[in-house]
Order: sequence, then structure tokens, then C-alpha cells
Amino acid sequence: MKKLLVVFLALLPVITIAQKKEEVKVKLSGFATAEAIYDTRESVTAREGDVLLYPAAKSFDANGADKNDRSELFMTTIHSRLNVGVTGFTAFGAKGSATVQGDFAGTSESTTGLFRLRHAFVKLDWGKDELLLGKTWHPMFVTSCFPDVLHWNGGLPFNVLARAPQLRYTRELGDKGYAFIAALSEMDAKSTGSDGANPKYVQQSGIPEFSAQVKYDLAKGFTLGATAGYKFLKPLTETVGTSLKTDELLSCYQMNAWMTLKTDKFVWNLQTIYGQNMYNFVMLGGYGVKNVKANGEYEYTNIKTSSIWSDIHTTTGNVRYGLFAGYTKNLGADDDLATDLDGDFVGLYSRGSNIDYVYQVGPRLELYSGKFMVGAQVLYTAAAYGTTAITGKVENSSEVDSYRMSLHVKYSF
Repeated sequence: MKKLLVVFLALLPVITIAQKKEEVKVKLSGFATAEAIYDTRESVTAREGDVLLYPAAKSFDANGADKNDRSELFMTTIHSRLNVGVTGFTAFGAKGSATVQGDFAGTSESTTGLFRLRHAFVKLDWGKDELLLGKTWHPMFVTSCFPDVLHWNGGLPFNVLARAPQLRYTRELGDKGYAFIAALSEMDAKSTGSDGANPKYVQQSGIPEFSAQVKYDLAKGFTLGATAGYKFLKPLTETVGTSLKTDELLSCYQMNAWMTLKTDKFVWNLQTIYGQNMYNFVMLGGYGVKNVKANGEYEYTNIKTSSIWSDIHTTTGNVRYGLFAGYTKNLGADDDLATDLDGDFVGLYSRGSNIDYVYQVGPRLELYSGKFMVGAQVLYTAAAYGTTAITGKVENSSEVDSYRMSLHVKYSF
């Protein structure tokens, strides 16, 4: 033990000189947050009610009373966050940086309250070129154009919310913007299938998801951008019942376009999204079986979804205001869904398959005192429930609505 101590003390000056030469810096940051939430109706949520999607459908008891017509109140602190950032090192002639970030929202209902890994990536920056390796935001979540709302769902189900392990190459477009391409897989934000939400459907395909994005500043404070991606799923590796090998794949695309307008006093973000099988983005949609072959193999069809949202908020002063509005629509399947002899769907793996559309509007107010913030927000959300047709569209729908009032406090460090 004494010999090890002597060796360590002898090497300490060398380690210190190496650290001083690279000037590696480690920064700890994050925030502690708490929120209280009141819902006027039972809703479809995640993370023990904290992440709101839309109000629940009507469900009647024997007396004709709607069992979901009831209020709820709860409090949580699960979104408190810790971030470790490392800068100052070099590798392969590039400036390097690394980030590890987590919170306590968990990765599922059963793990809510446990520490989860949000981001873990390394960047190598050569000036005009940058390489990112690790887990961070999916390219469909635009870090310069997202709803800056107080509730922690990032504008779901109107905007995407997903992080993914990836390899991303970015090229600067002068001083006006950038373009990048990425190869991705799935981790926490999962596609679904016969065994529920699981990354295995993408992994079994043996093909990475591909995505590309471009952002360009047309004028000072005015930015346009777009993203497009393509992914593959292998929902089954063997046929149902006969257990024969199957290699049937499902391919899906998604895209968005956005605009950001910034002034000295406010920011306005506007985005529209269109895609197939948007389940892993926590939006409406998914896929289903369109045909059963003679050998028992399933053929699949995507369910398409579109959305548009707007978020505007002030950026100066101790009192700040914001307004979010969003609309999303179930556009149905590319092909008719297969049914069995009883008229039931052979396989339908979709979020909100009996919802025609959802819309939401919500004002918010934020009060700042240094790094401490107190915020209040009201959300009105309506979802149109109906009957799912073989086209994947929803017929004979009627609206169910709800209000969510919430109070938020946050201290950043």
C-alpha cells in the first residue's frame, strides 16, 4: 500500500501538468423543481399523471355515470435535473466536449422517481465540422424550436419528445446555419408491437434509422428549418401460431418544418409535423396488420399523423408571459387494416387509435427572482373519440375536454 502511495505521489506532478496543458473543465449544473397539478377530468398520462397527453374517453357505469368525469390533484419533483459537462480536451485535432445528464422521471411507470439517463454524448468539433456520438435529442425534436411550456411533456402529443442513441455529423453553412445527417437506434423512446413498447422491433430489423436536418437564418432573428427521417421495424421474427421464421419489415418516414422569430422582447416558434408510425415520438399513430399471407406471415401498414403547434413567449423582465396552441390529426392507414372472422383487427399497434383529433391551448405566467422561478399555467385540452374503421381513420367522433391548472417552482444552479 505504501509503495502504491509513493508511486501516486511521484506521478501527481505529471498528472497535474497534463491537466493544466489541456485545461479540462468539469461543470456541474441543473435545477431543483416542484409542481402541483389539478385536473378537472381523468386523463391519459404518463409518469404517475405528470405527463399529460389528452383527456380520457367517456366510460359509463351501470347507472350511466361517466367514471372518468372526476378531478385529480397531485404533486411531484421528479423533473429535478443534474448535468455534468466536460470541456477543454482535444482528440483527433478537434475540440472535445462531453455531457452526462439525468433526472428522476424514470423510463416507465414502474421506474418513476428513479434516476434516469437523459443525455450521454461526446462531441468533436473541428470548426466547420462536428461529430456527435451518444444519446441525445432525436433530430425530430428541434432544440432551437420547441414549445417552451411549463409542463414537462414538451408539447405532447403535438410535438415529438424523444431521445435516441446516435452518430451525427454536422456541417456549418457559413454563419447562416447548418446541415446534419444521423444514424440512430431506439432506447427510452420505443416503437410498439405485439409485446408492447420495446426497442427490439427496430433492433431486429438490423438497419439503423436515418435522419437529416437543415437550419438556415434568412435574416437576423428569422430562421427556417426542416427534418426528414426514415426507420425500419421488424415487428416479428417468427409467425404467430406456426413459429416459422419471418423477415417481414415495416418502413416508416417522418418529417417536420419550422420557423423561429426572435426579437429583443419575445420568441415565436411555429412547427408542423407529418409522418408514419409516430408512436415512439409519443404522438398519435402507429401501425397495423394489413394482410396475413398463406404461410402465416403478417404484412403491415402505417398509420399517418399530422400536427401543427405554435408557442410565443416574452424573454425579458421579471414577469414573463407565454401562450401555446397545438392541433394533431389521425390521417388513417396507408392500406386497409386486416380483420378476423369476428370483425376484430388482426393486429393494431397504435396510440390513440380511436381518436380523430386533439387540440390544446394554454397560457402561462412566470415570475423570476434571480435564478428562482415561480410559474402558473392553464391548459385546455380536447380529444375527439370515435370508432376506428378499417381505413385506420376514426368515424362518428365526439369531443371530450378537460382543464389542467398547475403551479411550478424551479431553482437553477
